[in-house]
Amino acid sequence: MEKQMKAWIQTIHQLFSPEELTRLARKTGFIRRQRSLTAEAFLTLCAWGDGSLAKQSLQRLCAALTLWHGCSLSSEGLNQRFTDRAVAFLREVFFLLLLHQRPLLLSAMETYRTCFTRLRILDSTSFLVPADYGEDYRGSVSSGVKIQFEYDLLSGACLQLCVQSANDSDARFAYHAQHTILPNDLCIRDLGFFSVAALAEIDARGAYYITRLRSDMKVYIKENGQWKEWDWESLGNQLEEGESVEMEHVYIGHERLYVPRLVFRRLTAEEWQKRMAYVRKKEKRKGKALARQTLEQKKYHILLTNLPQESFDGQQVYELYSLRWQMEWLFKAWKSVFDLEKVKEMKKERFECHLYGTLIAILVTQTFLFQARMYWHQKEDIEISERKALDLLQSYWHQLLLRSHMAEINLFSLLSLLRKHAKKGRRKGEETASDILTKLEIW
Repeated sequence: MEKQMKAWIQTIHQLFSPEELTRLARKTGFIRRQRSLTAEAFLTLCAWGDGSLAKQSLQRLCAALTLWHGCSLSSEGLNQRFTDRAVAFLREVFFLLLLHQRPLLLSAMETYRTCFTRLRILDSTSFLVPADYGEDYRGSVSSGVKIQFEYDLLSGACLQLCVQSANDSDARFAYHAQHTILPNDLCIRDLGFFSVAALAEIDARGAYYITRLRSDMKVYIKENGQWKEWDWESLGNQLEEGESVEMEHVYIGHERLYVPRLVFRRLTAEEWQKRMAYVRKKEKRKGKALARQTLEQKKYHILLTNLPQESFDGQQVYELYSLRWQMEWLFKAWKSVFDLEKVKEMKKERFECHLYGTLIAILVTQTFLFQARMYWHQKEDIEISERKALDLLQSYWHQLLLRSHMAEINLFSLLSLLRKHAKKGRRKGEETASDILTKLEIW
């Protein structure tokens, strides 16, 4: 893993070199002639600035450019630099970085795989933006941005990232991204990404899925050649808290899609209270209450999977599905550490520069974090906290690792810093993602 960390740092040095950034800036039309504001200075401002580009005043941003790069610009001069071409430049940097990240991380993890090609977790996060962005970023209530993100939990590779309007369909995105699925992938999906067509396509590609059953989706059992609708309420009333049962050979929806296994588990009182607190918060935000049947079904976890029973029993399927919460924690870190959603009134192009600059910072730090976590997990069986580590990396990455002549020395300084200050605290009985993957012999 040490070799891969050095390779990632070398990749960053090459992509973020003044020569390469200038080439990309000219390619996208951001720079056409020699200017005081260089491509390197602009990237630094958008991705590594002193505070969020979307929060600071233009005056403070100009002062930062002067101090860091000796670039003298007026507030209006800087404001005029936030254009569609500037957005195109940052987008080009981001996707080029992504193009290099995937093969580096995926190849590094090949020797650790035992069960799956990739463990794919797909989810989305959204946030509000100023109302006058509405034409480009439509939302159900106000203007909003949605980020679709798919992540391989085994390698740390970003498989997909797409910026959309907040009201774009999760299920439609998932269906149109099916062509990237490989045989033996495991796809973990939440309700928003559920569709019968997507499950059928995953299965047809020789891959596996675990997903929750949508509350409006009917389940059927075939008995003596006749279709019988499954009465989940009657079965649920017979279960004790925390008890689960499993059904084989069920069919879902009016298409009667065959699903090999359904895992049905009644929540504990504590789990039910947590879920209802989340549901009430969501109801308040959307201004509408859920139907009685939907609320009743939330007492249970109903999972659909095509994983073979001899490989993973019902409890293990539930544990695998719980790994989806890794994505929730990542999104919280994006918003709290990187200020992704803190957007004041500004021109749309400046916001988009903030968005892609922040995504660049996230991709760089998150990739190194995955490698550092694996390094300490293998070396000393130490678990590194994602939240603590991202906080440290966001503050010091630029100073420590983007200076090529000090990179190797700074690499070990940063690893030691993470070991000392970013250890994960353990609650009694709590299992981390690494614990679950190790216990299930996935790596």
